[in-house]
Amino acid sequence: MSDRFLKASMLLAHLPAAVNRRIKEVRKEIDERGDRGDNPIVTVILWVAGISIAITIVAALVALGNRASSKVDNVDLGG
Repeated sequence: MSDRFLKASMLLAHLPAAVNRRIKEVRKEIDERGDRGDNPIVTVILWVAGISIAITIVAALVALGNRASSKVDNVDLGG
């Protein structure tokens, strides 16, 4: 068995314990500090709404620019 394989298997074996330890630390910190008051669901909804509005504005400006460009292209300048 190679040394790398042995090290990787040992790291994977310790991973659940490390994750469990970190979750306990986080829960303890949350209990000590209390709730911060922000709701992650509301935050995600606000970000999605903001990005959607920005994309809509950009799409409208592109459509308006294309429309104006096509009108200018059809103008005969007597060249």
